[in-house]
Amino acid sequence: MAITEELETLIARSCDDVFAKLADVRRYPEWLVASGIVSAEPVGSGPLAAGSKLRIGQQLAGRASKLEGTVTAFEPGARFGFKAKDPEGISIEIDARLTPEGATCRLRWALKLGLPLKYRFFESMVAPQVKQAAAADLERLRIGLQSVAG
Repeated sequence: MAITEELETLIARSCDDVFAKLADVRRYPEWLVASGIVSAEPVGSGPLAAGSKLRIGQQLAGRASKLEGTVTAFEPGARFGFKAKDPEGISIEIDARLTPEGATCRLRWALKLGLPLKYRFFESMVAPQVKQAAAADLERLRIGLQSVAG
């Protein structure tokens, strides 16, 4: 079983601007604060694309972990996604879809958090915190993008 959340927000920027921010993985610690992201980087050389490898550092609830992942969707201005897993088997999948609405962009953020069997007992306790963290991070992304002169 997994914890899933789907959130959306309207951002007063173009979908290209929003996509650029989503694809700038090195800057994830600036806006994925509530999710505990402390580092993120592409692994290897070359431009980021579908299939690119990622390494993400997370510090949450006194637990530090390194997630190894892969970019699953890379469609400039339209979609960005990745999946990652830590050594204990905790997995995350993000699928961000962008839709233009006039001069703004609607961001649909789908999150799936998979827990290994030994942590499944905690799913009902963790699920509300996951939703709260995702909502806070999306709001930080929206505010950050809208505060930049465009």
